Amino acid sequence: METWNFALVILAAVLTGALLPVLFQLRATLRSAQAVLEATTPKLTSTLDEVLQTVRQVRLVTAGLTEHQPQVQEFMAAIAGLTTTMNQLQASVRTASAVGAAVGPALAAAFQAFRNVRADDAAHPRLAPGGASEAAAGLPPGEKSDE
Repeated sequence: METWNFALVILAAVLTGALLPVLFQLRATLRSAQAVLEATTPKLTSTLDEVLQTVRQVRLVTAGLTEHQPQVQEFMAAIAGLTTTMNQLQASVRTASAVGAAVGPALAAAFQAFRNVRADDAAHPRLAPGGASEAAAGLPPGEKSDE
């Protein structure tokens, strides 16, 4: 049994020898962590104070909103109505611009043709019955005299 006891003592010594550097490193790590915590404690405290102030302000705003909830709902409904109106206006403007883009050139061509017809009428007056021109008879172009 002495060999087993001797083997156990040697095994315990080897494990202790292997664990000592790990324990020293763990102690150094814990010291570093403690130093970091001590250095950041004031910053964390001030940050928590600011967060608490923000939470208080949010609670005050929320309380004010709950007091005036009907007015807030009316305001939000008005904003929604305004948004709907603006969307309808935008759709109407798009439709009008599409119609204008389609009809505009046709109207311009019609006005140009009308002006050309008027210019042709002025350049070549038609003869009234009896051989006199309409312009000489005092009639507007295109009117027939009953004589």
